[in-house]
Amino acid sequence: MEIGAVFAGLKKMRFSTACASAMCLSFILGVLWLHGNAGQVHACKCAMPGSPTDELEKSDAVFAGAVVSIRHSFDPDEGPYSPEDRTTVRFNVSAVWKGAVHEDTNITTPPTGGSCGFPFKEGEEYIVYAFDSAYEGDGYTAGICSRTAPLALAQEDLSALGEGHVPLTGRGGPSAEQSGEAVRSRMSIIIVAVAAIALLAGGIAAYAVVRRR
Repeated sequence: MEIGAVFAGLKKMRFSTACASAMCLSFILGVLWLHGNAGQVHACKCAMPGSPTDELEKSDAVFAGAVVSIRHSFDPDEGPYSPEDRTTVRFNVSAVWKGAVHEDTNITTPPTGGSCGFPFKEGEEYIVYAFDSAYEGDGYTAGICSRTAPLALAQEDLSALGEGHVPLTGRGGPSAEQSGEAVRSRMSIIIVAVAAIALLAGGIAAYAVVRRR
């Protein structure tokens, strides 16, 4: 075997090793970044809600009802929570002041108060000021930055808003299973994107190493 061929083989091996090492390192860093950011729940910053009539105008839906069930897209006893995690709350709606709200409806709320999630409790009645969810197909969402409150503490709202009207018949809003599937789908896309970026970064880093030699 010629000496030139040997050196060429060694150079190719160094490139392959450097490339593999760089890609592995980049992938690991990418996964660690994803894991670290998945647990971040940004502090909730709220402006003081306006009057009941002001908030009625701003909201996409306003209704009163009792919480029938609460489901999570995460394990509430363990952390960290992803910014995309949320809780699905099912209501038996008694009165509606705004929006297409069904008598049996689900809404979502972020996982914790730190991410503006409202601490609904099963069996309690609430007046809910909700907005269209930023997640496609997720219906309405509510949080602590609105006038949403236990119905027993909402006398000012009830006096200002009046009796309201009966809800639509049937069920509305996403099921807990649909919400959980949407979260898993989005997290899979993020993982694939991070892996692709890590591989690209690894290739660039390896090429830079070889160019310097």
